[in-house]
Amino acid sequence: MLSLSACPDAILINVWHHLLGDLHTFIAFAQTCRRLRHLSEQDDNIWRSACFVSGFGRPLRRGNAPARDMPYRRLARSIVSHGAVCEIRSCIKANACFADHHSRWAYTRTRPLHPDHPLDFHPLYFYLHFSQSYGATSQSRMQGQPHTPTPSPSPSPTPPAIHDSISILLTQLPTFPESRYAQYGPLCAHPNASCAFATFPPVDRLEFENGQGDVFMVVENPEGCTVLDVNRALAELIPFDDQHLEFALAHYQELAFTSGLSLPQFADAVFRDRGFLDDHEYPFLQHIVAHF
Repeated sequence: MLSLSACPDAILINVWHHLLGDLHTFIAFAQTCRRLRHLSEQDDNIWRSACFVSGFGRPLRRGNAPARDMPYRRLARSIVSHGAVCEIRSCIKANACFADHHSRWAYTRTRPLHPDHPLDFHPLYFYLHFSQSYGATSQSRMQGQPHTPTPSPSPSPTPPAIHDSISILLTQLPTFPESRYAQYGPLCAHPNASCAFATFPPVDRLEFENGQGDVFMVVENPEGCTVLDVNRALAELIPFDDQHLEFALAHYQELAFTSGLSLPQFADAVFRDRGFLDDHEYPFLQHIVAHF
């Protein structure tokens, strides 16, 4: 009987292709023997295909620099590892809608954006960037305790056409340590949700228009725009004004008080946690520490 270690590379790669779409099995197969581990470490394109068919891309790092220090092999393992500890169903199953689409359509690569081509946005795009309480304004939600999103999207009416800046800001802020795996705080601490493609089919460029038809934001990623790419582009549009500064200050102060730390001590601790890409910047925090 022919063992895996004696099989030609072409046969092993062909077996791998049959496992595409199931990262858990794909990783387990890669660890079956030393030769498979060596082969998997040589060709990152195998892992890119595995991630793509599973519905995951690789977000750009801050400054639009590709995350070249994170190979797809490492990204795949981060996704599988996080899925084992995360408590947010919409993060664990972030690729479920992609898998459903992919089973019905033969999309095997990133598609260029075409004006007449229909796009389906990932449900997390609506959940993370629009108010979950449509009757409340951003100003009214600033009163009282810092707001944290519910753990998972739930059926709701069609969201408003305008992004909610406070909802977006919350995806950039930290949360309580015990809630780290139960809330999107920040989003970049959740690789599964972050790496999910923002649309189906995946595209390398997205243009967002306002009510007048003017383009106000462009998101680009040559490897496919992800939820995190869109999220960070929207976060860049959050105005540096009293409303958002006060909201962030109240949020940081509550977390610092609960942790038993001063605000500078809390900031120092938070700065060390920069997400799975090691590039996250917490909004307003440096300004707050320097001036409050």
